[in-house]
Amino acid sequence: MNFFQALDRVIATMNKSVAVFGLAAGIVITAINVCVRYIAGFYPEIGSLTWAEEVARYCFLWSAFFGAAYGFRKGVHIAVTMLIEKFPPSLAKTCVLLTHLLNSVFLGFMFYASLMVCYLNYEIGYMSEALHSVPLWVFLLCLPIAFLGATYRSLEKIYEVSLMPADKVVKSAEEEMIHDSVVKD
Repeated sequence: MNFFQALDRVIATMNKSVAVFGLAAGIVITAINVCVRYIAGFYPEIGSLTWAEEVARYCFLWSAFFGAAYGFRKGVHIAVTMLIEKFPPSLAKTCVLLTHLLNSVFLGFMFYASLMVCYLNYEIGYMSEALHSVPLWVFLLCLPIAFLGATYRSLEKIYEVSLMPADKVVKSAEEEMIHDSVVKD
């Protein structure tokens, strides 16, 4: 296994694991908090878990961003190939490359912007509202990490498409979308 295959596997495993764990943890924390609040209706001295809502929100946030980054690997984001199917192969390949290039620029910018958000929260010293001893930037780290992974995936697609013969680009994109939406890894 070469370096890029190993990197691909590590990023995919991390994205999928964080997405699944974040979703599961958010659901469990929310369910526990609902039960505690219900019981607190009968026994007001119990109160509720003041931290649960915020932690569940961040679990769902991490899950969404890492799941989206994983979606770039699987090619499951919305793509309309109906128009480029009508183009000559060389123009279709150019359009697909341009799409991936614009996508990479946007994701790279979002990586930079989210990194600056984390840095500013670190500099200012914002702390979590419910978990007072945890800095807010720790929870926001999901943004630059997920955008970096998505940027890598988009750049990877540029490399793959640039090496592909022009007459196979549209067919390959459609086959990959069908294959990756059916095959689970």
